[in-house]
Amino acid sequence: MNAYYFRMLPLLGLAASLLLGSAFGCNSDSTAKNSTEHPAQAAVKAPVASASDNPGISLQCAAEHVQKAPAPFHWSFKKAVTPDTNADWEADVTPDAIAGTLIDSSGTRAIHGSRSDLTSWNTAVLILSGPLPASTFSLVENSSAATRAGKEVANGVNAIKYSIDTSQDTPADASLIRTVLGPKGFIKGAAWVTRDGCPVKFAIDVEQHNQYGRVDKEYYELNVTQH
Repeated sequence: MNAYYFRMLPLLGLAASLLLGSAFGCNSDSTAKNSTEHPAQAAVKAPVASASDNPGISLQCAAEHVQKAPAPFHWSFKKAVTPDTNADWEADVTPDAIAGTLIDSSGTRAIHGSRSDLTSWNTAVLILSGPLPASTFSLVENSSAATRAGKEVANGVNAIKYSIDTSQDTPADASLIRTVLGPKGFIKGAAWVTRDGCPVKFAIDVEQHNQYGRVDKEYYELNVTQH
């Protein structure tokens, strides 16, 4: 698996989900809100059957949060891949509209979506959620690299923090990382999620060493904040 294909997996996977009419994985009935819940918590909560103190990290839930925004929020995502990519997505998302910008080496492009126009809505959702590093998280989310690190407030939300460090992997998990990222490759960072596993924040560094000696460095950062 080369570096280009590895980086394209998130976009291809989420594009396929949209085309198939996927519910992005968090698709059960909404649970009743706790009367003492922080108001920002509702803005990042995706509907699930139950919540947990150790839910894991669900980027599918993050994508559904854009698709089915329960309340207005600001979406900020940054992606840097040395030396090819430096891009920044910023958008205000409401249940009925998406408005924002994508800034990269080609300039600034507007992002517009209206719930009443299905084509524009799905396009805007894909522009925001497509670049999420799904393949990166798939390597660590159910492995020894991701460990629960307590509770913290992140972007105004009472969140569960996960520390991510593939140097802490068990031998079996480390073997997979070496296969995908090379003998010196790694994933390191942290993610903050709701009790449903929906990220409100993450910051991840990835380093991939291919067989020809090339080193690709990637950085991903997401922030979801209530207006």
